[in-house]
Amino acid sequence: MRPAQWYARGMRLLARTTLEVVGDQLGEMIGADVARKVAVAPSSAVFDVIDPFAGSCNGLYWVLRHVPNATGLGFELDERVFALTSCNLALLDSPIELMLRDYRDLLGQRRLPASHYLVICLGPPWGDALTAAEGLDLGRTCPPVAEIVDDIERAYSENPVLYVVEAHERLVPGPFATLRKKFAESDFQVYDVAAPHGRRAMLFGTNRWPSIKGEGTSCH
Repeated sequence: MRPAQWYARGMRLLARTTLEVVGDQLGEMIGADVARKVAVAPSSAVFDVIDPFAGSCNGLYWVLRHVPNATGLGFELDERVFALTSCNLALLDSPIELMLRDYRDLLGQRRLPASHYLVICLGPPWGDALTAAEGLDLGRTCPPVAEIVDDIERAYSENPVLYVVEAHERLVPGPFATLRKKFAESDFQVYDVAAPHGRRAMLFGTNRWPSIKGEGTSCH
């Protein structure tokens, strides 16, 4: 919808949720890439799409549009963002459950069948992790992306997992290499969407997922 349309329906945005958000153009491209990766799963597969840092839920919303047989679960710590996003989701009748909790409080309690395929959208706050001199340091996000992956792996060690990590075309090499070692397979995609000091990118990593070999670093 164009701004006048969603505003007329009663939807509202807080300034914080419009910063570093996955816009619709980028969301469509990411969703299309996710669709190609979930296509290797069995046709009967059940998917859970989880966003530990949901914010406005726009990134989660776009990924869900491209994943069949899926439900969405988002976590948000800011009470104002949670309240506003919850109202917007209700107006959209979206299959997203948003929880006002730290994702670490519930991952171990929110048990999912080992047969479920998990798509984890990881976009923790960058804070000062992005600099003009070096690009994005994935080891300095809040919290570091590698720590979040470890949390997910401990909670869902038997599930097939696809990680969708928000990134930047310029990355500090050390933390990037460390993160990729946590995945059985991974590929890096750069998008023609502007970001501070460069373009937006995504790192896709999988564990226990059907093979998606043949993909690699690309730009579109």
